[in-house]
Amino acid sequence: MRLPVRGFGLVELMVAMLLGLTLVLALVQFLSSSRDSWALQQQSASQQEDARYLLGRLARDLRAAGSYGCLDLQRALPAGLPPELAQPVRFDRGVLSLITAVPSRFSSNQPQALRASDFGARWLLAGDCQRRVALGEREALTVLPGDWVVPLRQLEYREQSGRVQVRLNGTGNYETLIEQVARFTLSFGLAADAQAAGVTGRYQRALADADQTRLRSVRVHLVLAADMGRAAASRTRDLAFRQVTRLRNRPDGYRHD
Repeated sequence: MRLPVRGFGLVELMVAMLLGLTLVLALVQFLSSSRDSWALQQQSASQQEDARYLLGRLARDLRAAGSYGCLDLQRALPAGLPPELAQPVRFDRGVLSLITAVPSRFSSNQPQALRASDFGARWLLAGDCQRRVALGEREALTVLPGDWVVPLRQLEYREQSGRVQVRLNGTGNYETLIEQVARFTLSFGLAADAQAAGVTGRYQRALADADQTRLRSVRVHLVLAADMGRAAASRTRDLAFRQVTRLRNRPDGYRHD
């Protein structure tokens, strides 16, 4: 006896199609979520790398601010220091200005005329660390064998339109270091007086000229936004970084270790 051959009915076919479509939609949703998670992780990693770069650079420049080697400028330059060198860390109208240097010993066996521009610097210091110190900005200095040579650069940091930018030696355009910056604020830790080593009280947002000798550390608060074009609801994905850098040099020769 032969059994009758039956195919799929319309209802069964529709149920099967619905189940298949549900599985396909679930798979698409899973792949889309995985792609979004991967993109978010990549963006987060990139932002963390940007933050490490900027904060590392700022910390290095802050520690080098006011570093003039063994040259006692206050005693060796009777006319006094230019205002920029007397205040190696300044903050005015949202611009952080730093005077940094890497002192080195002049290695030539013959006297030589050198300019600040030879080192990509704004000023050039040269001397024997005892009685003779010369300071030049555009003019050439005669450097003798055994002298210390200190090129001084001026670095200006600012935040503008979601970017942290820097400019060298007070001329030309600002160059962008990182983007997608939602917040970039600086605050300054001051000692009770010029001789105290530690910070007293709260960090403050302003830095007056009279506070220069009491400045001990600088705190940076950096927030990077995942998408600068979105509303405040996306701020849950923003990344915040804080860093405190202790200064090591002062133009009057006092050094903090």
